[in-house]
Amino acid sequence: MCISPVYISLKEYASMNRPLIAFVLVLAAATTQAEARSPIGGATMPRDQVQSDPLGPRSEPTTTVAAAVARTQIEKSGYTGVRGLQRAADGTWHAVARDPRNAPVAVALDGQGKVTLTR
Repeated sequence: MCISPVYISLKEYASMNRPLIAFVLVLAAATTQAEARSPIGGATMPRDQVQSDPLGPRSEPTTTVAAAVARTQIEKSGYTGVRGLQRAADGTWHAVARDPRNAPVAVALDGQGKVTLTR
């Protein structure tokens, strides 16, 4: 028994593929919508508001060894977030830092290495 090939016209062929083409288009549109809502990339994710520090902007990077030593001495005394470190004419270092309660305080480092609160 021999099966003869069935010939169909181009019009019939196109009409059979219409549901398939419609399905592919709907699937592509759904995929695009899903990607637009995806948290990956963060373009559509809400972001937390940036919190500013009440002490102000961070100090410039330590430029001298003396400034680095002064910052370290203040931090060893229990203070954190040392900012605005400046040396006075008498050799005392002045800065704003956070005390152990995380409150901003003004501190001074004298020539003998003693850290004191200033006003």
